[in-house]
Amino acid sequence: MTDELKKLVLDFEAELLIGIRSDADEAELAGIRDRAFDRLRAVKEGPSPPCLETIFDVAGEIGLKLDMALKVIKP
Repeated sequence: MTDELKKLVLDFEAELLIGIRSDADEAELAGIRDRAFDRLRAVKEGPSPPCLETIFDVAGEIGLKLDMALKVIKP
């Protein structure tokens, strides 16, 4: 995974944690995921994109972390 993608995932995790701590609802957490996917698309469409397998790995990691966050906020 490239440094740029590592930073994208770390930033996403940080935003999720902030959302959880501030009592974000499911829609707000999904919005955080959507912004991360937008950044991932920008990397994919950039001048030197990583291989497609890496893009899918990052997308899967983002989805998995969102699922875990949603389980945390559900009563």
